[in-house]
Amino acid sequence: MTANDTTDDADEYTKVAEVGEIPEGRGIGVDVGGIEIAVFNVGDGEYYAISNRCSHQQAPLCKAGEEKINAEHTWTKTRGGVNTEECTVSCPWHLWTWDLETGVNEASGQRIATFDVAVDGEDILVRI
Repeated sequence: MTANDTTDDADEYTKVAEVGEIPEGRGIGVDVGGIEIAVFNVGDGEYYAISNRCSHQQAPLCKAGEEKINAEHTWTKTRGGVNTEECTVSCPWHLWTWDLETGVNEASGQRIATFDVAVDGEDILVRI
């Protein structure tokens, strides 16, 4: 879920980044209270937070979209990616696609955790 306004429960949120630190169509991995979270920028000031680990084989979802070092020998140049139009992320290992709003993988029916996000000025905040 995303919210672009300050929340009344500001003490429940943790600052994880600043606007401008996460390029559009990319994500970062953060640790909030011992929980690994991937935070993605889908553009137009919208950010989503989801578990950083794919439930298939625990790949770090924050690595989605990075260029492969052996891309000339593989069938894709990048390791998964973020689809800003569909609001999804594809796992960098086996391309399982996760809905950033719901955490659901449509093909398997599995779900991973999602977290509320708020933007307060230049701060990107996540609520556990």
